[in-house]
Amino acid sequence: MLVSALAKRTSIQVIALGGALALWNTALEAAPASCPSPIPLGLTTALTGNLALLGTQARNGVEFAVDEINKNGGVAGKQLALTTEDTGASSTDALNAMNRIIDGKPLVIIGSMISPHVFAQTESVTKSETPFLVGATNAKVTAQNSRWLFRTHVHDGQLAELIPTYLVKSLGKTKPGIIAVADDYGLGASKGIQEALAKLNVTPVAVTSYAPSDKDMSAQLLEIKDKGADSLILFGRPADIALVMKQMGDLGIKLTTIGNSSIVAQTTLNNLSTAEADGAYAIGGMIPQPSTDPKIVDWSKQILARYKVPADNFTVAYYDTVYLLKDVIEKVGCDKAAIRDSLAATKGWKGLFIEYTADNAGDLAHTLGIYRNKGKTPEFVGPIKDTAD
Repeated sequence: MLVSALAKRTSIQVIALGGALALWNTALEAAPASCPSPIPLGLTTALTGNLALLGTQARNGVEFAVDEINKNGGVAGKQLALTTEDTGASSTDALNAMNRIIDGKPLVIIGSMISPHVFAQTESVTKSETPFLVGATNAKVTAQNSRWLFRTHVHDGQLAELIPTYLVKSLGKTKPGIIAVADDYGLGASKGIQEALAKLNVTPVAVTSYAPSDKDMSAQLLEIKDKGADSLILFGRPADIALVMKQMGDLGIKLTTIGNSSIVAQTTLNNLSTAEADGAYAIGGMIPQPSTDPKIVDWSKQILARYKVPADNFTVAYYDTVYLLKDVIEKVGCDKAAIRDSLAATKGWKGLFIEYTADNAGDLAHTLGIYRNKGKTPEFVGPIKDTAD
């Protein structure tokens, strides 16, 4: 009986010990991975060349958020250390910049909104198994079969669907002309816009483009006018968008104009007269200018005072990106795979203006803004969501 009792007691102890060890192992597995001090982040973006006007917006949003977070105690008590490399305007330079960043072994890498640069960089970042967050707007950026790549800005695939839909169904225009910058960004959007118009049983009266370095788009604009367009779909970047809209004014061409958010970007409006800007529509990422929220107004003033450049939709998206990373790291620690998995599971994370939810492709932004210029002041018409949200 004594032996039996001892055996039973021993069995219970072994079971209890096994349970304790299982709980201990579970706790170890669930514990966030420890973080280095400081926590290294990498950023590649265009700071020189003809894309610098865009690229600096990514830098401004990331840098401002990093400094703000560090000032308020960092991430889980650790400071963030940001290393930035200039991609210039070339995909080759962008890849070289990325390789320098990877050599520094950052925990997370943030890439720019310049799609050709991101395409050139993705394979290297994927091989390094580092979470990679970008604002690049080509729809195919997140179709590269990289589990490490995520996008926190809206893309031209969404715009290609929503701009024609709003133009035809809400504004009642059925004879649009299309003009876009002749690069991967603009031509990809133009193709998608034409496909979306076809679904609406609308055929554009003219489809044309201009080189990124062109300074005179009058021939393309006159072609669109002469073919009887009732509206213009315009897709480009702030500097060339301003040229197109200015030349429309010079030529006396008055068409309902709608396009991407460059139409309402402050850097565009700064180069237009009130008459040239007035009435144009844009659909795209959220911009801070129309907001009356005191926190947003103050944030915008701080960005402008520090960088001498008004915040735009990319500043907003990249600022949100850093704060999303902060929340992820505080939740799962500094294990790269855990960060990747947490980003992929993101649902309803609240940024400055919108909520971010990851879809199967790695796209997190599914809410866009509709804007209309009242003179040189963009007004928020309302939000519009893609079908993925």
